[in-house]
Amino acid sequence: MSTSHLPATTDSIAQALEAKNPSEAISIYYLILENQSASPESLRIKEQAITNLSDLLRQENRGEDLRSLLTQLRPFFALIPKAKTAKIVRGIIDTVAKIPGTSDLQISLCKEMVQWTRAEKRTFLRQRVEARLAALLMENKEYSEALNLLSGLIKEVRRLDDKLLLVDIDLLESKLHFSLRNLPKAKAALTAARTAANAIYVPPAQQGTIDLQSGILHAEEKDYKTAYSYFFEAFEAFNALEDPRAVFSLKYMLLCKIMVSQADDVAGIISSKAGLQYVGPELDAMKAVADAHAKRSLKLFETALRDFKAQLEEDPIVHRHLSSLYDTLLEQNLCRLIEPFSRVEIAHIADLIELPIDHVEKKLSQMILDKKFAGTLDQGAGCLVIFEDPKTDAIYPATLETISNIGKVVDSLYVREEMDTLVLLCDETGRSLLLSQSERFVCKIMSEVYEGYERQYCELSANLSRKCNSTSLLPDGVEKNAKVNEIKSGLDDCDVLIRKMDLEARSLQPNVKAMLLAKLREYKSDLNKLKREFKRITSGDINQASRVELLEAGMADVHSVSADQRERMTMSVERLNQSGDRIKESRRTMLETEELGVSVLEDLHQQRQTLLHAHNKLHGVDDAIDKSKKVLTSMLRRMTRNKWIVGSVIAALVVAIIFIILFKISHH
Repeated sequence: MSTSHLPATTDSIAQALEAKNPSEAISIYYLILENQSASPESLRIKEQAITNLSDLLRQENRGEDLRSLLTQLRPFFALIPKAKTAKIVRGIIDTVAKIPGTSDLQISLCKEMVQWTRAEKRTFLRQRVEARLAALLMENKEYSEALNLLSGLIKEVRRLDDKLLLVDIDLLESKLHFSLRNLPKAKAALTAARTAANAIYVPPAQQGTIDLQSGILHAEEKDYKTAYSYFFEAFEAFNALEDPRAVFSLKYMLLCKIMVSQADDVAGIISSKAGLQYVGPELDAMKAVADAHAKRSLKLFETALRDFKAQLEEDPIVHRHLSSLYDTLLEQNLCRLIEPFSRVEIAHIADLIELPIDHVEKKLSQMILDKKFAGTLDQGAGCLVIFEDPKTDAIYPATLETISNIGKVVDSLYVREEMDTLVLLCDETGRSLLLSQSERFVCKIMSEVYEGYERQYCELSANLSRKCNSTSLLPDGVEKNAKVNEIKSGLDDCDVLIRKMDLEARSLQPNVKAMLLAKLREYKSDLNKLKREFKRITSGDINQASRVELLEAGMADVHSVSADQRERMTMSVERLNQSGDRIKESRRTMLETEELGVSVLEDLHQQRQTLLHAHNKLHGVDDAIDKSKKVLTSMLRRMTRNKWIVGSVIAALVVAIIFIILFKISHH
């Protein structure tokens, strides 16, 4: 071109569009941008030229030119509104992201733009570029730098109360903590993102991203049914938008079906109307895994992992869960193979399962240490020796439980004795008021009562877990029905303890209550898992499960109890009987103290009701005052309007009188 620049007109844009090759068009766009005109029409044409130039540079994979373009446009940004500047900058950064292999370039570009926006005091744009920079650092596995950047950015955005950006940042923080395997913080960040999203309108794509992250976190906690529902919501959102992430949501849905032993549903989901749109390597990989799981074939499973390595091994989420699934399948197959034997060669097991001997030996030793079955490895002879299931003696657990209960009673008696020393004050109405020291003792008592319930629940929960494991291996019959009834009774006792702990926790001070309620939520989650396990045991699938799981955790040989131990046990029982009378006498004192505490609580409740009633009356008076104010304002307006009307009438009468007088004078 002979001129140093071209006029910023539509003719120049048309000339660039009609260029014979991209290089010529790029040169024309650069000449347009060099035009110094600042008229509104010129600025609009330059914005269009920037957009077209960015697309051409992306097609030519010229990432460095895009980077230099942002530097060249800084004088132009001073002429246009800040919102348009933010749109252009973010658009160019997104364009660079579409060029493969430019992650380092994107990071350096974002850092440059952060420095520029900070110098120009463009806070809105800087916050969004920093969020993009944190996402790029996380993808580049620079977790520490990304976390430091996000920690400061979150505080700043929360002060500005930018809800939409806050949702993006909280979601990004959740992904970052999940990558660092910090699940509690990942869940907390996701909860914050959901809270912010509930206060505003969130685009469907962003809502789908939140659901996808929720499904990933629930799957990590082995709650695959809840995870499936979240993945389904994410899939519907991405499918409606034709987002490429829809295939990953569908892939994780199939993974959840496989992990809950519903591999037969995989083929139906893939062949559905929505699933047929995404048929490809991702779904073929999950179908191969489902077939291997349905046939319980380790060989097919390893073949699927080898044939679809990119889809299974390189996806960290799928790989983590499939590793757990592979270990489960291996344990089930090994338990099924060793079930008929009491002594078997390890080489024979390796031949049957078609795996290396070292691998099988290592897995068997791990299963023995994990108490999947009772046995030992005779490495000298190369054999696996399997022991019989030891029968438990109920006297030891019962004795331990009795001693534990005695300890609780003694602790409670000690606290009640301290309560008897409290001083009571009487007010003019005769009500008893406890001193601040008594309040501390009451909190201490309630806290210790909560701890007592907590210990009972933990012992009962561990016992129920062992019973579930052993019951799942029993054949249908009288013994199994008895075990099922014991587990059901234990679950009912756990529910009662949970309710008692809830009542005790809610009656404590706020700082203690928050901590205890957090622990209580974990216990409720554990209890729900036990209930699901009990439901699985009592369902029709137990016959299939009993073939692949063997004996519960091995226990010590209880038949070798010495006579000395039994003698000590008898002495303990005698001491317990001697303590019975003292406990009954103490119980009476405890009941009296409890009645005193109940009366105090009733008085406090009545006072609270009185305060609430007065508060409601004040609200009513406030509403009446507001209504009176409105009535007075309305009356004032009417009075003003009436004054104007009367004044207008008087003025009209005066004018009429003057007119009549003048008329008569003129006729005389």
